[in-house]
This record gives sequence, structure tokens and C-alpha cells, in this order.
Amino acid sequence: MKKTLGQLFLIAVVLWGCAKGINPNDTAKVEAAFSKYEDSEGKTIFREKCAKCHGYRIPETKTAGQWPGIIDRMARKAKLTDDQKSAVLAFVTKHAKAS
Repeated sequence: MKKTLGQLFLIAVVLWGCAKGINPNDTAKVEAAFSKYEDSEGKTIFREKCAKCHGYRIPETKTAGQWPGIIDRMARKAKLTDDQKSAVLAFVTKHAKAS
């Protein structure tokens, strides 16, 4: 019984984590969220690559200090080149929330 409850809890946590962010299929919300940022290579790559596995996490959801570790992990999964990774990191840290 404990094992089953633990497994259900783990599944719930994973699903909750994956559900965060702006749904990439909600075009109006995506456009509204990203319209405040100037066009850049990092913004374009972020929009193209980051919603393939989960919803968008806009830059203000994390501090500039939190983004590098996240981008390091996600860049491998998204198969970003070093230049693309640098561009995305520059975009998110520029618009990150104050620490």
C-alpha cells in the first residue's frame, strides 16, 4: 500500500511539474507573454525549442542566477549548439526576475 501511494505521489509530482508554464498551443497567451521582449536570436530559439517538452517558462519566473543551471540541463535535451545555448541564456538572464 505504501509503495502504491508513493508511486502515485511521484506520478502526480511529475505531471504537476510538466504542466507548469504557458501552454504552447494557446497562441494568444504565448503572443501576449512574448510581445514584451525585443526580438533576438535567443528569444526565437527559446520559443522554437523550449515548448517541445513542456510549457513556456517566461524568463521572469527565475532569477539570473537560477537560469544557467536550467539552460545547461535543457540545452542538452533540446540539442542546442553552444551558440544557441549562449543566445538563449543571454535572453533569459536579461529578462530574469530580480534576486
